[in-house]
Amino acid sequence: MERGEVWQADLGAKAGKRPVVILTRSGAIPYLNKLIVAEITSHGKGYSTEVDIDQKANLPMPSFVQLDNIQTVPRPRFEELIGTLDGATMKRISEKVVHALNLEDAFSTP
Repeated sequence: MERGEVWQADLGAKAGKRPVVILTRSGAIPYLNKLIVAEITSHGKGYSTEVDIDQKANLPMPSFVQLDNIQTVPRPRFEELIGTLDGATMKRISEKVVHALNLEDAFSTP
């Protein structure tokens, strides 16, 4: 498992089974029982915290990564590797994570 991979995961409850992208840094993944992910949906809402990824990573339909809904998911809930997002897309996702968590000030110089 690596950062940027898209997996089918069972998120339980209302969310059910859906694709997610792994956000956890790759170096930490071998040591963790839960990984940080963002849900992927086929319904964009126009939020400033979503990234249009179209059908990248072998997704069957145009899709969006929703960064307002990041969560930790236990490893056993990851069911199937779908594909991997490219570096440029992961950079856009990282920027949106910063925005979603309101961390812009953490990267500005006083």
